Amino acid sequence: MNRLVRADLKRIIAKPSLYVVVIIMALIVLFKRPASTAAEHMDFYKLFFNSFGLTFVLIPIYLSVYTDEIKSGIMISVIGMGMSRKSIVRSKLRDSFILLCGTYAILFLTALLKNSIMELPITPTQNAFLLLFCVFCIIRGIGIIALASLVLFLTMSSSGGMLVMIVVGVTAQGILQKLQESTKLPVYDLSYIGLLDDSFAQFQAGNVGGSLIVALFYLLIVIVVNVLTFDRKEMDL
Repeated sequence: MNRLVRADLKRIIAKPSLYVVVIIMALIVLFKRPASTAAEHMDFYKLFFNSFGLTFVLIPIYLSVYTDEIKSGIMISVIGMGMSRKSIVRSKLRDSFILLCGTYAILFLTALLKNSIMELPITPTQNAFLLLFCVFCIIRGIGIIALASLVLFLTMSSSGGMLVMIVVGVTAQGILQKLQESTKLPVYDLSYIGLLDDSFAQFQAGNVGGSLIVALFYLLIVIVVNVLTFDRKEMDL
């Protein structure tokens, strides 16, 4: 599987789409006018790196990791050569994880550079929590990718997974929050996104983010369902 991951990454990094997205986001970070206070500027990073920004990053990753292989028939060829479907599911998620880590490492370093040249007094603690927030964005992104790939494996259509990824990435948090407010049921608090948000808030408050364990359990369930679904999918090899 490691050879498959290396081959995938070698193919993906040769494509310009992810570079373009990262460069655009890095330029926005660098040239965004500083907020009036350090806290407000850190809030800008959190807003920009999450939700719309995360979806903006996920689109080229999803297209490169999943869509290209479906359209080209590479995935079917790999299965035909004896690669287990479980290994394929895991390798694609590993590809996505590595690409997300690389992307957010660049964005975090760009933010550090911006913080060093601004006149706002950004503290080391604020920078540390920004790094932690980037880690949470990566975890959130993997969850969205896993859900989108589940739809892809169910339908063998990349467009369905793309639609789910965009809708969940952009609107899920707002919809769940409004639904919780209207029904008084903890639909947002118990969701994958809500658990990650709560866990990060706990870490910021100096507590152990126990909600993260539940969120990772949710992620594990989706990955297992991915494997079971893809393993039972009829394909012309």
